[in-house]
Amino acid sequence: MTAAPSSTSSVVLSKGGAALVDLLVDTAEFKITVTGPRMLFAHLSLLTTLSPFEGSTAQRVEELAHHLEGTVHCGLIGIQQADITVDKHRAGAVLQIGLGPASMYQSELVLRTRTGETFRALITRLLSDDPSRPFFAGLYAVPATGHLEHHHPPVGGEGGEGGQGGEDGRGGHGSHGAHHSDAHDGGAHDGGAHHGGAHHAGAGHGHP
Repeated sequence: MTAAPSSTSSVVLSKGGAALVDLLVDTAEFKITVTGPRMLFAHLSLLTTLSPFEGSTAQRVEELAHHLEGTVHCGLIGIQQADITVDKHRAGAVLQIGLGPASMYQSELVLRTRTGETFRALITRLLSDDPSRPFFAGLYAVPATGHLEHHHPPVGGEGGEGGQGGEDGRGGHGSHGAHHSDAHDGGAHDGGAHHGGAHHAGAGHGHP
């Protein structure tokens, strides 16, 4: 087995940037810096031009998942193991990689091969029956749905993912912080507090 080079590939995923990461690289470690994990991007999914008839079967995709390991690094939360799963559909199996808790503003996913092979060598060995045939394999940053950009883990049983509003990008973290600031203000128990409560109930952004 060929030893992996010491260098590490790296890429940044952010709003307005590229959402596709080429995995056919000659390194055994990949660092992916993600701005807005779970707020902008729900997870990463493996995309490949290889079909099951060319070797990319559900069983082999599962084997590839077992040969990968990852950690999610965040200054606020620390280091956590990345969830690497395979979601099976009628159209085939999709390998997915989690990006950590929804409360993080930025994280770094460090992805490694357990065997020490390069990503190119591992993916080619497991998913392709003909190594000489050109193909593509990469990670796609799946856009997040819902309103995680407005709701951190619930405090006192309020908030959560059930809140509404903000799909057009208005009222993001700035208004979220302003809401908490107003809630602690002495005069926030009249109209301002009522508006804040409506935000958590899912109607705050429904006002003109």
